Amino acid sequence: MHDRTAIVLAEDSPADVYLFREALKAHTVDVDLVVFEDGEAALSFMLDSEHDGPEPQLFVLDLNLPKVDGLTLLRHLRESARFRNSLVMVLTSSNNPDDCTAALNLGANRFLRKAEKISDFLDLGREIKLLLRHS
Repeated sequence: MHDRTAIVLAEDSPADVYLFREALKAHTVDVDLVVFEDGEAALSFMLDSEHDGPEPQLFVLDLNLPKVDGLTLLRHLRESARFRNSLVMVLTSSNNPDDCTAALNLGANRFLRKAEKISDFLDLGREIKLLLRHS
């Protein structure tokens, strides 16, 4: 029996969550998507050792989340025995080079700026497909 792939998306923008789902569909990335609208909820999930469902293969983190920011979540992931080796993609609207440096130094596998054009945002599905395939 093949375990289904799960992705955790920590994103507070409903529009970006919608586009993320569309990007996955556009590139036939068939996964269970678990969405958290703030960093505190995502952190609770990470700390809960008894959650139902498949273990996430990929965490996609926005940096500017309410309650707990994406860099803090990334730090917790890399310090966690359970998720230390999980794939992490930072997907943000920030164009601050320090954010990219900080995320990569904390162990993010990818740092991507959110595309401004919808067609470019949908290409994110291809990036995720490749990342999952090479993990």
